[in-house]
Amino acid sequence: MIDKPLIAMSREELKDYIFRLQKFIQDEQESGKDIDTILDETIIFDEFEDILPDNEFPIFVITILNGFQSDVLVNKLLDVIDECKNGK
Repeated sequence: MIDKPLIAMSREELKDYIFRLQKFIQDEQESGKDIDTILDETIIFDEFEDILPDNEFPIFVITILNGFQSDVLVNKLLDVIDECKNGK
């Protein structure tokens, strides 16, 4: 699902990837899978878990699972990912 490492992605690539993850989750649910099954059968969150702080990772997962696309929320997530990528 991921084309290159998160740390190598631009902000726009990360935003597009977040939306692709949301679409993937939606497609999986529409095919009849529940969230627990999707999470058990995929590693799509692993790289994010490696770079995001413990207090931000659950917010990220909830955003993906629920398909939230608010500019404020997505930009905040992108800010946090950028900070993590840059070692802040």
